[in-house]
Amino acid sequence: MKEKIFRNFSLKILSALCAIVLWTIIVNIYDPTMGVTISTVPVQLINTESLTDKGYTYEITDGSKISVYVSGPKSVITDIKAADIVATADLSRITAFADYADIDVKDGKTLTNVEVTPKTTAVKLDIENRVTQQFDVGMEVNGTEAEGYVVTKQSVSPSTIKITGSSTTIAKIAQVKAICDISNAQDNIQSVVPIVLYDADGNVIDDPQLELSKSEVEYTANVKKSKTVPLKYSV
Repeated sequence: MKEKIFRNFSLKILSALCAIVLWTIIVNIYDPTMGVTISTVPVQLINTESLTDKGYTYEITDGSKISVYVSGPKSVITDIKAADIVATADLSRITAFADYADIDVKDGKTLTNVEVTPKTTAVKLDIENRVTQQFDVGMEVNGTEAEGYVVTKQSVSPSTIKITGSSTTIAKIAQVKAICDISNAQDNIQSVVPIVLYDADGNVIDDPQLELSKSEVEYTANVKKSKTVPLKYSV
């Protein structure tokens, strides 16, 4: 048995190498069809105004990035990346009573003989009424004045702002504060400061869907010199 295996061993190796070379040549000449799965393809929402103009707001809950199956000539498929795939979901095709939008995909390079099929066929949305509410602007003062100085009066302008967003998110807003800094202050302060939203637990609400009538307000503070004097009294 061993003799049969090693008989003409060099010729057998040569035959195997020739077969590999021949197969490579055939593959390159005939360019066979193959398929690959490409992940993390971003889905772009189009015609979003069809919802927002009707007083609705939306949030993607599933399907913001999808996987697609791409098939075509091997010479073309091997060079395709996620950035070459265009995936869109048209919001004009849905109503507020639906919770998904169909996904359309295509090859962004418009290559011939290439088919693109999404593995996730729809974007799932959370659609709510869009509301506007007015909030008072409080102050969150950080830092301390310079030694020998004290802040005697401070205010923000405007003192109220309007916030527009989904009814659920608006209901979470418990406080609206202007972040003011008085560190080492020796003179009157007049500056533009940012606004931060907080929920009832003191957590920051950072929702890009929210629209604020003012994202910054003007903060003014009077800073005066202070002096400590002894107090003498008699009973």
